[in-house]
Amino acid sequence: METRSGRFWEIDCLRGLAVILMLAYHFLYDLDFFGLADIELRAGTFYYTGRGAAFLFILISGTALSISRSRTLQSMSSGKPAENFTRYLERGLRLFSMGLVITVITWIFFPGQYILFGILHFFGVSAVLAYPFLKYGKENLFFGLLFVLAGFYLKDRTFGFSALLWLGLRPEGFVTLDYFPVFPWFGVLLTGIFLGNSLYKNGSRQFKVPDADKFLLQKPFSWIGKHSLSIYFIHQPVFLGILLLSGILDPGIL
Repeated sequence: METRSGRFWEIDCLRGLAVILMLAYHFLYDLDFFGLADIELRAGTFYYTGRGAAFLFILISGTALSISRSRTLQSMSSGKPAENFTRYLERGLRLFSMGLVITVITWIFFPGQYILFGILHFFGVSAVLAYPFLKYGKENLFFGLLFVLAGFYLKDRTFGFSALLWLGLRPEGFVTLDYFPVFPWFGVLLTGIFLGNSLYKNGSRQFKVPDADKFLLQKPFSWIGKHSLSIYFIHQPVFLGILLLSGILDPGIL
């Protein structure tokens, strides 16, 4: 069953789950970063929780792009205005601009580790890059694998320049709070597009799911999923505010 707005509740719930995992990981990250707790976040359960949240979030974004395109094609067949590349470009510029705001804020407060190409920057670029891939089905599994393999190849390598940082070619000594280069993460998004074209062909669910009302936490998870972008954009200032107001964090640290 779809919601009245035409959304698929399971996708909103999964996106909501990804956001909750991300929030939990980032809160622990803040506690560790400011020396309020000693938490190992670079390996083990917490590390994979953070990576898993990002993986799920990007995968679902690819699926959502596929569904949106399928419904656009359905609208075209009924005589409604067509969606074209301009809409993807506008979305990409909006997301990338939000990423630039994060860049400026982190540059002011954390100049040694400020974010140059975080997940919002990635979504901005990928919204544009995804456009020619939306028409493909199984081919996106192959393309996605290529991006992932290239990302693993580049992971432990550094270069003497920074112009291609966004692709995954990291300059020597590069340190940042958040980094989601096109290689390998665009491969995850392409896999999501494949899933969307397969599981939601023509914008319709191709499988059966239980009724949403049977799930106790469906509504709050779906609400979080629907507002994931806004939540992501404001969550760190909220976390810092909570730590400051509670007296746990000394304002002099910032």
